[in-house]
Amino acid sequence: MAEVVLKKVSKLFDKNIVAVDSVNVTVKDKEFIVLVGPSGCGKSTTLRMIAGLEEISAGEIYIDGRLVNDVPPKDRDIAMVFQNYALYPHMTIYDNMAFGLKLRKYPKDKIRQRVEETAEILSITGLLKRKPKVLSGGQRQRVAVGRAIVRRPKVFLFDEPLSNLDAKLRVQMRAEISKLHQQLKSTMIYVTHDQVEAMTMGDRIVVMKDGKVHQLDTPLNLYHHPVNKFVAGFIGSPAMNFLTCRVAKNGKFKLMDGKIEIPVPEKYQEKISVYVGKQVFLGIRPEDIYLPEKAFGVTEKLSLRNEVEVVEPMGNEVYIYLKTGAHNIIARLTADSLPKSGSQIDLIFDLSKMHLFDSDTENRIV
Repeated sequence: MAEVVLKKVSKLFDKNIVAVDSVNVTVKDKEFIVLVGPSGCGKSTTLRMIAGLEEISAGEIYIDGRLVNDVPPKDRDIAMVFQNYALYPHMTIYDNMAFGLKLRKYPKDKIRQRVEETAEILSITGLLKRKPKVLSGGQRQRVAVGRAIVRRPKVFLFDEPLSNLDAKLRVQMRAEISKLHQQLKSTMIYVTHDQVEAMTMGDRIVVMKDGKVHQLDTPLNLYHHPVNKFVAGFIGSPAMNFLTCRVAKNGKFKLMDGKIEIPVPEKYQEKISVYVGKQVFLGIRPEDIYLPEKAFGVTEKLSLRNEVEVVEPMGNEVYIYLKTGAHNIIARLTADSLPKSGSQIDLIFDLSKMHLFDSDTENRIV
């Protein structure tokens, strides 16, 4: 397998539309890395440049130590799984999976061995004589993955492969792809707009926006230590709550938001001393908000009365949409907490887990 290195890779369309802006990423050998971000952030364009399907405007791409800027896709030793599966409708599943090997003049017995081994791994042995039109979406996706596996490439590329599947199948298939990565011990680069997919599958995650890489880190570091407000709001479901506040000095530092005074935890006191009189963003995740009787062990806390606007039961938990002063907030509570819309409830905010961001740069205050 192989390491993939992107050095200051950029892509311009029509000379003035920047789709990818000076991206630097190193994908380690045998690593599963996920490119994630909102639509139009440049993640699929980046993947297509690695595959050679999109010409780069600037920078260098290396696969297994070889500069591949001018190497055609067929010679890069990569295999790509597309969103729409891209299966040949007139061919059987066996022939779809064998097609790439036939083009490379592999012996028939070698082709059969590889196709059957791959079909066994993906549990599609019984489908080899069928054609794609009679398969379900999940079965077609397995075939598309299988067609990539039989090639035994140095790098696997996945371009939103699960976006056409229903919710239950998506959960099942992402577990299967993760399991497949462990079995094959291969280098995989996976593109998705779904941050839950990214968090559950990636060894590391590349968070992109407007063609730029905002943070490249492990899932847990992205969650606990986002570098800026965008990453903090993008990673996590439901999204992080943000309060616009002003820092005041009144005996000790406080964040002022209208009539609401929020004490700043000791660990932040020194860090925000330069922000006295200035505006900052305070971030608090929905899962760090509790009912008073559930706030066990929370020592640095703020108690606020909130108006309940919407209640969303999710089975084992409930999302509560609240109005706090001028702000809308989401709390993620246990399923036994079902207040009525329009009611007033007291909630505890765990301030030891809050995040602070500069209002001008939107970077984390650390």
